[in-house]
Amino acid sequence: MKVLVTGATGNTGRHVVRGLLGEGVDVKVLVRDPAKAPEGTEVVVGDITDPAEAAEGVDAVYLVWPFYSAEGIDKAVKPFKDKKIVYVSSAAAEAGGFWGDVEEAIRNVTDDWTFLRITGLATNTLGWVGQAKTGKVRAPYGQAKRSLVHEKDVADMAIKAFTEDHARQIYLVTGPEALSQADQVRIIGEALGTPAKWEEQPIEEATAQLGEEFAKSALPYWASLVDDPEPVSLDVAKVTGHPARPFDDWARERFS
Repeated sequence: MKVLVTGATGNTGRHVVRGLLGEGVDVKVLVRDPAKAPEGTEVVVGDITDPAEAAEGVDAVYLVWPFYSAEGIDKAVKPFKDKKIVYVSSAAAEAGGFWGDVEEAIRNVTDDWTFLRITGLATNTLGWVGQAKTGKVRAPYGQAKRSLVHEKDVADMAIKAFTEDHARQIYLVTGPEALSQADQVRIIGEALGTPAKWEEQPIEEATAQLGEEFAKSALPYWASLVDDPEPVSLDVAKVTGHPARPFDDWARERFS
């Protein structure tokens, strides 16, 4: 088998490359900067919007669609007709939207697909690190609870999908527990060696800081997570054979 990895230098892709090579799988990567391409791989320069050249000679693709729109997705997946596609999706795809549109486009070109629906990556909290080093993170909805995923767990799921039969399977990929944003900041502070506390930010101030367009979707979602936390799934353990890595482990690996 030869697998094309898109997003090969990103949060999950670099771990997917490493894991596939460790399994003896031939890996091709689609990158914009060949100087950053992982060693031991076949390199194609380009991007996912026009992957025809990269798709030649591969049996499968690890698909990261980095846009907040499904525009252009039909052209992007067409070269992978009848190939295995492992798509890094979102738990939000359950409700449709562009995530759901991408999944539908994939179903239209192959029956050998696996969707990894992620609640959110732990790396999303890196934006707090600068504030955490000062001992205080000021943001809204500190009690919003998220089941953030270690990027290595996403990679482990993908590797199983490539090396075993997981065709036409949808997996909900989460962390092992739903932690409040305030607890996430505390854990980051402990890993940094600088105690950090959450300071609740007024919504009007947060809206101005985030930008009205992003705030329009993000703030209501975070508000909903105060009383209705993100789900916790056992799919990581079921597929990989090991429990999902906790947020504490992620923070120690990043900052200790």
